[in-house]
Amino acid sequence: MTFNTIYRALPLRFKTDTLELRPIELADLADLVQLANNKKLADVLARLPHPYTMDDGVEFINEFANGLTERVWVICTPNGPMMGVCGIHLRDGQAELGYWLGVEFWGRGIGSNAIGVLMEELDIAAPEDELYARCLKSNLASKAILEKVGFEISGSGLSDIKPGEEIWTLTRPARDAVFEQEAAE
Repeated sequence: MTFNTIYRALPLRFKTDTLELRPIELADLADLVQLANNKKLADVLARLPHPYTMDDGVEFINEFANGLTERVWVICTPNGPMMGVCGIHLRDGQAELGYWLGVEFWGRGIGSNAIGVLMEELDIAAPEDELYARCLKSNLASKAILEKVGFEISGSGLSDIKPGEEIWTLTRPARDAVFEQEAAE
């Protein structure tokens, strides 16, 4: 996965009948902070501080969401309010998927639908690229969503961000590799 894949090959917006993924912007700051400043959410995520402040939101939008190593989209209904975020982060030359939803949106299929849309576009833009994701072992809902969209457990270990927390590493094979394997069978 390269900078060009994320920034040039993937669309700015993804739309389905029920969801839209669009670039995050400063106009989303109040919604971002309101959704992210929830202890239940912070407890199941490795990268989200709690409390989540306006300064955290500004830093996320300005430095991470549209930086050189990460691209983030708002998850919302078409022209609707923000429900969460998903994105791809380049870490040590590998692409890592990350996402979260506001607590009030849990358990409604929104996460798997949003990630599925992103995976479909990634398959078109970079079918040769493998993708990985990490989740806390205590976050069984996230593990289930990742498995639903094609990720498989590839390892485990300790979180480098949340001391003492165990994590799963899940990998989604490159689509080219999947197609080659299916053709060989």
